[in-house]
Amino acid sequence: MRSEEITGAILAGGRSRRLGRDKVSLPLAGKPLAWWAAEAISPWVSECWLVTNQPLAHASLGLPLITDLRPGQGPLGGLETALFYARTPLVLAVAADTPFLAAPLLAALAARAAAGVKTALVCQTDRGLEPFPGIYAVKLLARLTTFLQGDDRHVRHFLEQCRAQTLSPEEAARLDPQGRSFLNLNTPEDFEAAARLAAAAPELSPSS
Repeated sequence: MRSEEITGAILAGGRSRRLGRDKVSLPLAGKPLAWWAAEAISPWVSECWLVTNQPLAHASLGLPLITDLRPGQGPLGGLETALFYARTPLVLAVAADTPFLAAPLLAALAARAAAGVKTALVCQTDRGLEPFPGIYAVKLLARLTTFLQGDDRHVRHFLEQCRAQTLSPEEAARLDPQGRSFLNLNTPEDFEAAARLAAAAPELSPSS
C-alpha cells in the first residue's frame, strides 16, 4: 500500500485520569510520548496528525493538530474526526499512549490494506480485537457517526458491528512476539515500566 493512500492519526483524546497528568506530552526516554507514535507510523503514511481535544496544550509538540469534532466521545470520537478530515481513502489510527509500535506489524497492516479494506483492518489477539493500531476506510465515516448517536462507545463493539478484517492471533504474535504494540500507558506504574524498558532496549525507539 502506497503511503499516499493512508493518513496517520494519533488519537490523544483521553483525560489521563489514572496517570494524573497529560500523558501525550510526557517525555519517555527524553522524547514526548506522542513523538514515539508519530515516528513509528511515518514510513506508512502521507501525513500524520495528532487528534486532540486540547490543541493549545499540545501545540508545543510540533505535530499537525486537528481538534475533535465532538469531544468526550472517547477513541471513536477521535477516529470519527480523523476520517472526516482525511484526504486519503484510508487512515492508520494509533493511540497516543502506545510507544512501542512494532514496525513489522505496521508493515503487515499496510501490505494487507493494499488488497482492499472494506471497513477496517485490525489485529486479533488472545484479548480479542485490538482497535489500535488499525487501518480504517474513510467510507466508514457515516456508519461510525450513526454508531456514536447511540450510547455505546466501545470500540470493539463497533468493530464487531462493521465486521472488521483481522490479522490472526498467530500472525500478530509472529510480527510482534511481545505484544508491545498493544501496550497502553495508563498509570504511573505503566509509565515507569515503559521507561525501564526504553532504557534497557533503546532499539525500541523508532528513531534509533
